[in-house]
Amino acid sequence: MYHTSKQAPKSAFSARKTLAAMAVGSVLMIATPAMAVDGSSIVKGQIVNGEGAALGGATITLKHKAKGLVYTVTTNDKGEYLLRNVPVGEYDIEIHKPGFNDSREAGVRVEVGQALILDGQLLGAGDASMERLAVTGSMIRRVDMASSTSGATFTQDDLALMPVNSGFESIAMLTPGTAAPGGSAFRGASSFGGASSAENGYYFNGMNVTSIRTGLGSIGLPWEAIAQTQVMTGGVSPEFGGAMGGIINAVSKSGDNEFKFGTQVRWDPDSMRANHDSIYDHAGNISTNTRHDSYDFREVQLWASGAIVEDKLFYYGLFNPRRDDSDWAGQKNMGSRERKEDRWFAKLDWFISDAHSVGISAMNNERNWDTTNYLYDWETDVIGAQNGATAPGRDGGQVYSINYNGYLSDSFSVSAVVGRTVETIYNVVASSNPSVYDYRSATTLSSHTNSSVSEEEYTRDQARVDFHWDLDDHSIQFGVDYTQVLVDFTSGQNGIGDAQGWWSIKTAGVNDRSGAAAGEDYIERRIRTRYTDSDVTSLAFYANDSWQVTDQLVLNLGLRYSGFDNTVSDGRSYVSVDNQIAPRLQAIYDLHGDGSAKVYATYGRYFQPVSANMNITQGSSSIEWFEYFELDQVDGSGAPVLLADGSPSRGDMLRDRYWRQRGITEPGLIASSSLKPMYSDEFTVGYQQELFDTMSGGVRFIYRDLGRSVEDTDVGPVLAKKLAELGIEDNVGQSSYYVLNNPGEAITMSYDFDGDGQVDTVTLSEDELMLPKAKRKYLAMEFTLDGRVSDDLTVNSSYTWSHSYGNTEGLVKTDNNQADPGWTTSYDYGDLMDHSYGDLPNDHRHAFKVSGAYNLTDSLVLGLVARTTSGRPQSYFSQHPEGVDSCAAGSPWDDCISRYYDHASHYDENGNPAPRGSAGNLPWVTNLDLSLTYNTALFGGDLMLKGTVYNLLNADTATSVFEERTRYADTPSGLELNPDYGMVTDRQEARYLSLIARYEF
Repeated sequence: MYHTSKQAPKSAFSARKTLAAMAVGSVLMIATPAMAVDGSSIVKGQIVNGEGAALGGATITLKHKAKGLVYTVTTNDKGEYLLRNVPVGEYDIEIHKPGFNDSREAGVRVEVGQALILDGQLLGAGDASMERLAVTGSMIRRVDMASSTSGATFTQDDLALMPVNSGFESIAMLTPGTAAPGGSAFRGASSFGGASSAENGYYFNGMNVTSIRTGLGSIGLPWEAIAQTQVMTGGVSPEFGGAMGGIINAVSKSGDNEFKFGTQVRWDPDSMRANHDSIYDHAGNISTNTRHDSYDFREVQLWASGAIVEDKLFYYGLFNPRRDDSDWAGQKNMGSRERKEDRWFAKLDWFISDAHSVGISAMNNERNWDTTNYLYDWETDVIGAQNGATAPGRDGGQVYSINYNGYLSDSFSVSAVVGRTVETIYNVVASSNPSVYDYRSATTLSSHTNSSVSEEEYTRDQARVDFHWDLDDHSIQFGVDYTQVLVDFTSGQNGIGDAQGWWSIKTAGVNDRSGAAAGEDYIERRIRTRYTDSDVTSLAFYANDSWQVTDQLVLNLGLRYSGFDNTVSDGRSYVSVDNQIAPRLQAIYDLHGDGSAKVYATYGRYFQPVSANMNITQGSSSIEWFEYFELDQVDGSGAPVLLADGSPSRGDMLRDRYWRQRGITEPGLIASSSLKPMYSDEFTVGYQQELFDTMSGGVRFIYRDLGRSVEDTDVGPVLAKKLAELGIEDNVGQSSYYVLNNPGEAITMSYDFDGDGQVDTVTLSEDELMLPKAKRKYLAMEFTLDGRVSDDLTVNSSYTWSHSYGNTEGLVKTDNNQADPGWTTSYDYGDLMDHSYGDLPNDHRHAFKVSGAYNLTDSLVLGLVARTTSGRPQSYFSQHPEGVDSCAAGSPWDDCISRYYDHASHYDENGNPAPRGSAGNLPWVTNLDLSLTYNTALFGGDLMLKGTVYNLLNADTATSVFEERTRYADTPSGLELNPDYGMVTDRQEARYLSLIARYEF
């Protein structure tokens, strides 16, 4: 393939005018297209003669060592060249020009999302001082002058030498500015730059593989098949959208000319797994039961790859059976689960010609399991008879995609991807017993196996096309992407007939909705059913111009335009947002003019779409009601006796059924017609410099500001006053009207409230709502030092000082473990937001991270991943006192409706304001992982044996605690200090050992 680029953006520096050969190796990150077939990247640079003058007409030839692919490009009159859509892997490179000595180098590595910046110097054939081109050792350049996107790229070879578990989150935690949320509900998804853990984007071979419903992490992937993973933590270029946190982008392996076969076995034995002690509340009741915890994990990976047609058509196939057995116990039930998963991945790559290639891939990650439950008594630690039938379950699905890469002319290239991702979640109830929980003593009374029953299926279809046009001083990139998500969901509570529901035994507070007097005990039955068959669609266009303004200054001028729609089941949009205009700007200055150091600044706007989860929580046909009963038969401890159907014995109803929602799916009642999109702005300023030829160091200042949020608010109290003022009688018959809105702005609703056949349009102004504007700010300073300290030691290290503060965490709420994106308790009522401004749950003020590998011998490698992070802020949550702040007379929220949320407002036990995050901080969390890897040749193949100890010190530091400061009591205020405040609810995972044996030939 012969490409003659007229002009690439200048390689990041002017060539050094010395007799030493010039080369630039891999760099930390660059805003280049990274979603093409086979993980294509860029090779570019400048060739000069012995006097340092530009050398036009020089030919650079790259030959892929494994695939045999050959790429050729000729320098322009400025000595510059550029090759796009170069598959990742190792290359042999030759630079040639008649009259000059050739320069050659073997084993140059091209990585995903990075530019290989390869500068060279050719001397005349008669010049005895000619030196060969070198791209290793002291001449590797680690500073890129064409981009200021921050983050890192990791190959499988890098990760194999360190104690890094499979999964994107484990890789993300190696980079600065990332933190793990404390709650178990968040699936380990990371927080990037103070954003919530549901605001990231995950890509695999160009496909969006973010968890479809929640956005918390990615779907399960075949980790052996992943060749390289790119983590972007800031300054993200405009081809990526739909995320305000970070981006993780991975590419798969593919076949080569040489046939390869391999197998890897992993075993995490339960016998080598530690267990932390159980946790008990103040009364001695077990809260977290670890007595019977066990987990044994096994997996086998078998892969084969090769060429169907040499140099043209390649295949790669992976079969990855995984098995795990686990046991656990609570208070009244013990579970035992056997889970199996036969993951597989297949890929075909067809290099049709020198200019065109196609890739087809398919993947399966479906998991199936059987769960057996047993009756259990935690006080005697006696396991009883089986509870119900053994119940099957299933989740996961499939991913299919086709990619295209091609050059339409010497300077105009295109890449495209089309694909589908399917996720299903299905469970069978082993026992029909409903859940019964006693809030008075924090004990489970029922031996239920499931509290809810649901069936879920999500399908994401997506297509995108990216173009690149290289001109004299400009490299222009533009494209379009389209996504449609189909949501099919039903859910309800366990239990048959009158036993169905979530049952709770509670103590009434002051003015309790139950009808019970303050301090009186009662039984609550809650029913909530949901159904939706709806979709979410999004369309985006973007463009970026990388402009070489001068020899030392590059400007990246990008813009992304996007919109999205969320529908109810009949296809009508309840949210329709367009005109999302997101500028992405970067300025990079070559400080010394030789590519050894740069200063840079970036600005970017990032939009967050309304989650598919909101189609379920907000846009579904949701029917929810409550019933309240007196206590009837009780046992010796005062707890209700359970009836034969599993429900609690109960007396008379204390009041009529209370309806919260009646299944209305009218768009005008679900979201404000004036709703605008959620977005965040990011500003960064940084400096990066080459150190000791083999390392780079840098400092980066980051400021992120949440410009607007989208929240759900129950405007029922405010709406009732407005309808009365307008003379409209509310005949809907429900108490709550949860409406999507932009806090701090007016809400406009449309519905026939009085049932007269005419739609009533009602606007609630900012003053009538008195909702504070959503605020979330992140200020940080990052220091990094990365590279090869010596031939045997490689280190990646960072220190981050950061401060995350405001009145909302974002899409999820860590401090009450609410992993329900877009539907948290924040902004449900105005009184819940009183004193909510302060240090946010993702505020980890200090974070030290070190990872790397050391060659003990030629065969033995010691790997280390260590980090220590300051603990997150704690808060006091109590019931909102009446008559003050938003509950003061004359306020739109003066009925103090948040008291029905129990202890969820920012006050202490005395009713005094307790601003968010003002109750101190959790302890520092320190984690140390260690691995030892042995590599040797055996029977003509490569054998690897690896042992990894995760959490070597078996630290059990709390990552989340119970933050309800008060509980109900028979006192004048109806409250007393909760003795369980501060009880640990989540902590570090206990130490365990992982053993791997790998053989490939």
